[in-house]
Amino acid sequence: MSLAGHTIGVIGAGNMGGAILAGLSRAPGGASLRCHDTDMSRCEALGKDLGVEAAASIGELAGACDIIILAVKPDALQAVLGELKNISPGRLVISVVAGASTELIEKTLPSAQKLVRAMPNTPALVGEGMTVLAAGAHADTASMALAEELFSHIGKTMVLPERLMNAVTGLSGSGPAYAFTMIQAMADGGVKTGIPRGQALLLAAQTVLGAAKMVLETGDDPTVLRGRVASPGGTTIEGLHVMERAGFSGIVMDAVEAAALKSARLGEKK
Repeated sequence: MSLAGHTIGVIGAGNMGGAILAGLSRAPGGASLRCHDTDMSRCEALGKDLGVEAAASIGELAGACDIIILAVKPDALQAVLGELKNISPGRLVISVVAGASTELIEKTLPSAQKLVRAMPNTPALVGEGMTVLAAGAHADTASMALAEELFSHIGKTMVLPERLMNAVTGLSGSGPAYAFTMIQAMADGGVKTGIPRGQALLLAAQTVLGAAKMVLETGDDPTVLRGRVASPGGTTIEGLHVMERAGFSGIVMDAVEAAALKSARLGEKK
C-alpha cells in the first residue's frame, strides 16, 4: 500500500511528531504533510526542513487531512479530542499518546471512527524505530495496512493485541534508555581500563549496534550467539560470570516489568 495521494496531519510537533514527519518526508510517492502545534515555531521549522505545511488550528488540519496522527502529551489529549469530536468518520486517526487506550479515545471521537493505537520509540529519530500497532474497535484491515505502511518509514512495525501495550511500553518504548545505559556503562569500563572516552564510546555503541543487527539478521537466539563469543576458559565467559553473579539478566527483566506496570498505572488515571 502506498501513501501517495494521502494528506497526513500530525498534531504535536515534538520529538516523536517531528520524527514521524521526517520519516514520511522520505517516503516514496510523496504524501502531503501538515502539522499543528501550540508552539507554531516547531511547525515552521519543519516546513523549512521538510516542506511540511503548518495548519493554524486543529480544525484546519482535520479538515484537510484523511490521516490524523495524535502525537501530543497525555495531559493535552482531552483538549485535542474535543477539537476532533466532529470530524468525518471516514478519516483514519492514529494515536501515539502514551497510556491512552483506544476505548478512552473512542468515547470522544465520532461513532464508528477508524482508530489505530501506535507505540513507536525514540530511535524513530534516526529511522530505526520499533512501532507496535493495535486496532481500535472500528479499524479495518485496510486501516491497519495503511498504518503499517506509514510507520515502516521510521523503522520496523509489529501488530499486537492492545492488552499487550503496557508490556510493549516497558520493553521497546522504554528500552532505548536501557540500551543507552548499557552503552554508557561499557564505555565507562573502557575508560577505566585506559581507553580514551571518545574511542570507548564508539567501541561500545558500535558493538551494541552490531550485536543487535546479528540477532535480527541471523534469526538465531541470543543465547546461541552469546555462546559463539564465549570460548571455554576465555575472557568473555569471565565477564559474563561477573554480570550474572550480579543479577544482570534479572535486573533488566525487573526494569521491563516495572516500566510496564507504571504504564498500566498511568492508563488507569485517565
